[in-house]
Amino acid sequence: MERPEDLGPSRVAAVDRGGMFAEVAVLPRQLRDGYGAARERLAGAFFGTFPAIPPAEPEGVAVCGMGGSAIGADLVLACLPGLSVPAAVVRGYVLPAWVGPETLVIVVSYSGETEEALACAAQARSRACAPVCVASGGRLAAYAEAEGLPLVRVPGGGQPRAAVGLLSMAVLATLEAAGLCHEHAGDVAAAAAQLEQDNATLGPDNGGDGNPAKALARRLEKRLVVAYGAGHTSPVARRWKGQINENAKAPAFFNELPELDHNELVGWTSLPHVTSSTAAVFLLDDSGDERLSRRAELTARDYGALGVSTELVAARGASRLARLFSLVQLGDYVSCYLAVLYGVDPTPVDAIQALKASLAGDAG
Repeated sequence: MERPEDLGPSRVAAVDRGGMFAEVAVLPRQLRDGYGAARERLAGAFFGTFPAIPPAEPEGVAVCGMGGSAIGADLVLACLPGLSVPAAVVRGYVLPAWVGPETLVIVVSYSGETEEALACAAQARSRACAPVCVASGGRLAAYAEAEGLPLVRVPGGGQPRAAVGLLSMAVLATLEAAGLCHEHAGDVAAAAAQLEQDNATLGPDNGGDGNPAKALARRLEKRLVVAYGAGHTSPVARRWKGQINENAKAPAFFNELPELDHNELVGWTSLPHVTSSTAAVFLLDDSGDERLSRRAELTARDYGALGVSTELVAARGASRLARLFSLVQLGDYVSCYLAVLYGVDPTPVDAIQALKASLAGDAG
């Protein structure tokens, strides 16, 4: 039986005033519903039913977004190693010079108010692109409707990071509608079913050692967390970093193999007071490149020898989509349990809102 001050349902309810645990639990439904709704909305987007339409045969893909509105694109692109055209996620105000009329541009802003995404949408139009817009409302949705652009409107009212299922599936459905990848309906359904089952294992009602999210959160407590991906799990490492930042209100960082073995590895060798308070989480997929798996195991061994606490976390699932989202789901729960251990409500992001207010004031 869990101590009442630890991670049991009563303690979670007392700390999680904004309801982030409930948002984490709906990830499987978001995948299923978001995919279906986006496919339905985009059914005619590439066949001339919009005044402005994306290119029929795209030569490249640029997905524009920030934070929780961008990570879904990273995850989807990691699920599509056979994509036939170059693709990039643009985090910032400026589109790459190569974006032009034959580029499929997807602009994602959960709120519809992200200034970087709005800037990219306007630039895309100035370059004769017809961006597909994904938003719950706001100025981006209004812009899409005014310009006759394809718009995938997602349910609003929450935090962008808690809409990762909806936003990622909108990107996937757009790539399918553009003919850039095959249909993933079966993979999405199977992934959602798996995540629904795992909710029972990872949720607050399951206590003791049988809950891997709670157990891992306890091992990470009061440590600086660095999340490491290997190949296609690298976007998940970015997701873990962001979730610990926003939910647990704690510093965290990410990197990827094999690059970190060529620089960061040596950075842990001279500050023992830092290594002793750090935890490195290696996010692995055994179905991926065997060379990367071997590197991860050896790197974790070397980190351990240097005094860094190490965790190797394996993906689960029959498809790449299911495996990556199994790691996303685990990380989301871990970050929320860390928030409970630190006594902070996972939902608010006051520091981000304060910075946005300052930026708006400067602009005014």
